[in-house]
Amino acid sequence: MSKMQRWLLPLLALIAVVAIAITVTVGIMFANASAEERARTSALDAAKSYVVDMFAWNPKNVDNNITSTLGRLTGPAQKEYQDRIVSEKVAELVKQQGVTTALTIQGAGVMENTRDTARVLLFINQSSTRNDAAEVQIDASRLVFGMVKQGDTWKINEIDILNDDSLEQNVQQTDTPPSDAVPIPEAPASEAPAPAPGG
Repeated sequence: MSKMQRWLLPLLALIAVVAIAITVTVGIMFANASAEERARTSALDAAKSYVVDMFAWNPKNVDNNITSTLGRLTGPAQKEYQDRIVSEKVAELVKQQGVTTALTIQGAGVMENTRDTARVLLFINQSSTRNDAAEVQIDASRLVFGMVKQGDTWKINEIDILNDDSLEQNVQQTDTPPSDAVPIPEAPASEAPAPAPGG
C-alpha cells in the first residue's frame, strides 16, 4: 500500500463518519420539528373542543359536559373548575332556571408549544338565555389554556382569563407569532365567561 493510500483511507473513513453524523442529526431535527407541528395541531383541536363543553350548557347536557370537562383538566385548572362550577352547584342552577348557554369560537391559535406542552389562545362569545326568555345575554372572553400531554391525550392544567393588559403581556412573551395566530379584537363588553347562571 502506497503512502498516499495509507493517508487517503483514514480520510475517507472520517468523511463517511461525518456524513453519517450529519444525516442522523438532520433526521432527528426533522423528526422533532414534525412532532412539534403535529402537537401544535392536536393541542389546538383539543382546546377548541374542550372549551365548548366547558362553557356551553343546557338542562339536558350540563351534567355530561361538566363531567367530561373534569376529565380533561389537571392540576390547578381542575381545582379551579371544581371550586367554581361543581362546588357552586352550577348544574342544579342551570336545570332550575332553564339556562341555555351557547358558545362560539371567534378565533384560536397556539401561542407556543413543544411536543407535550402548549399554550392556546381562544377568543369566544358565550350567549345565554333562561326559561326561553326573549332576551339574550352575550359575553365575549379571551382565554389562554395551558396544556400538557398525558399519553395520547391533551389536558388543561391552567386557565387564564385575559384582560387587555394581560393579553398584551402574553402575546409579548412569544418571540414570533405562530402561522395560525389570530388578531387581537377590540375589547369586549365583558372579559370572562359567565361562571354561574343567576350569579
